[in-house]
Amino acid sequence: MNSQSQAKSPERLRAMVAGTLANFQHPTLKHNLTALKALHHVAWLDDTVHIELQMPFVWSSAFEALKEQCSAELLRITGAKAIDWKLTHSIATLKRVKNQPGVNGVKNIIAISSGKGGVGKSSTAVNLALALAAEGAKVGILDADIYGPSIPTMLGAEDSRPTSPDGTHMAPIMKYGLATNSIGYLVTDDNAMVWRGPMASKALMQMLQETLWPDLDYLVLDMPPGTGDIQLTLAQNIPVTGAVVVTTPQDIALIDAKKAS
Repeated sequence: MNSQSQAKSPERLRAMVAGTLANFQHPTLKHNLTALKALHHVAWLDDTVHIELQMPFVWSSAFEALKEQCSAELLRITGAKAIDWKLTHSIATLKRVKNQPGVNGVKNIIAISSGKGGVGKSSTAVNLALALAAEGAKVGILDADIYGPSIPTMLGAEDSRPTSPDGTHMAPIMKYGLATNSIGYLVTDDNAMVWRGPMASKALMQMLQETLWPDLDYLVLDMPPGTGDIQLTLAQNIPVTGAVVVTTPQDIALIDAKKAS
């Protein structure tokens, strides 16, 4: 029996593919694809091996390397004329810091914070969101810095204004594949937000809960600097999956970062 006849057996074909994937090593992976149970579906159709991988995290940037390394070997051992690859992701809702009700449609919330301003917190938040989206995740970003919103400027969306399809909820501003919202979309640059803490916290909760977020794998929160009312409100009411504290290497910045964390 030749290799092509053997490969047409579903069990044998799956074993061939799993064995090849087990030999693929990539610096972004701690385990091989077989150990990760990434092989979701394998089929033989019209002399083509169809392979669907389902990763537990976004991984699009390494997909081409996988195809380059494994396709030739699979063609050789199966006798197929072509290999058809498909990559999907199944992002789980990770364990939350507190067992609070989530935000509708949002799987994971990542807070980007800092002990003081001017250390690159907003830049980190935007770049993290864009990097996750580039890998294939569905991502949103909420500007939680009520007093100094910078996300609209960083995304080149200063003139954008949210709409309300139902008169109650806001539709997010879509920019570079990100679903975004910010108090900066609602006020002009020359209007200072002179609000007491409870008012600012209420505005943030409204933007978080009353925005019509699409289904998101990750919602990145660009937090205000420090440990004031907004941070306390979020800690008490929002199911944050994880947090990133941004700092610069100066001692003064590190001291504040430690306090904020």
